[in-house]
Amino acid sequence: MDRRTFMRRLALGTAAATAGTALFKASEAAAHSAGELAQRRYAVPFRGAQLWPNDTRIRIAQLSDIHVGWGTPAETLLAAQRAAHQAKPDLMVLTGDYLNHSLAEIDTLQAWVASLPRPIVATLGNHDHYSGATGIRRMLEAQGVIVLVNQNVQLDLGGRPLTVVGVDDGFTHRDDPERAFADLSRPDRALVLSHEPRTADRLGLHGGRLVLSGHTHGGQVSLPGITDILTEILGMRYVAGWYQAGDARLYVNAGVGASVRVPRLGEATLPELSLFDLGATSPG
Repeated sequence: MDRRTFMRRLALGTAAATAGTALFKASEAAAHSAGELAQRRYAVPFRGAQLWPNDTRIRIAQLSDIHVGWGTPAETLLAAQRAAHQAKPDLMVLTGDYLNHSLAEIDTLQAWVASLPRPIVATLGNHDHYSGATGIRRMLEAQGVIVLVNQNVQLDLGGRPLTVVGVDDGFTHRDDPERAFADLSRPDRALVLSHEPRTADRLGLHGGRLVLSGHTHGGQVSLPGITDILTEILGMRYVAGWYQAGDARLYVNAGVGASVRVPRLGEATLPELSLFDLGATSPG
C-alpha cells in the first residue's frame, strides 16, 4: 500500500468514527416516525410520448425496497398502499428488494402486492436473490405482476404504447443489459427499471434514456457533514433523486423499508412514493 492510499484510508476511517458519533447523537431527533411517507412528483419529457395521441401523458408510480419484515413498520406499508391508490397511476412499477433474507414473510408480501393498483411491472433486487428469487417471482406473477428479469415488454396503456425494460440486480452481478434490450429498435423510447442505480452507467450505452432505481434507501443518512463522508466510504455515486448517468437520466427512489431496524435520518431518506408524469414535453 502506497503512502497516499494509506493516508486516504486513515482519513476516511477517522471521518467514519466522527460520523458515527454524530449519527448517534442526531438519531433520536432526526429519525422518521412509522407511517411517514414522502410523495415526490415530477413532470418528465419522454421520447416515447411521441407515439401517444393528442399530447397525452402517462403517470408512473414507483415503489422500491419494500423489505417486508421486522425492519419495515406495518404503518409504512399501509401508507405506501394508500398513497399509490390516491395517485391514480396508469402504471405501477416496483424496483426490487421485496423481502430480506428468506421467504418467511412472503404471505404478508403477497397480501401487500394484492392491494396495489394495476397494472404492475417489477424487477428484482439483491435481497430477493438472498431470499429466494424464484419463489418471489412466482408469487408476483401469480398476482398478475409482470416481472422482467433482463427482459422487455410492450404495454398498451389505454391506446398509449409503452416499452418497459427490466434489468436484473447489478449488486449481485445478475444484470445483463444486452439481453434486456434485445430486439428493441428504439431503446431511447423505453422506460428502464434497475434496482442497482450504478447499472445506469451501462444502460445508457444500450440506448436507455430514463432509468428508475432504488437500493440506497436515500443513503439511509442525509445529514450535513455526515452523508458525504459515508457515501465516499461506501462508494455510492447515486444516492437519492435525479442524476445524469452517462447518456441516461436516472432517478433513485429512497424506498419504503429496510432489512434491519436502523433509523432513516434526514429528509432525503424519508420512505417514498415517486410519481412521474411522462409526456412529450414538460407542462408549462
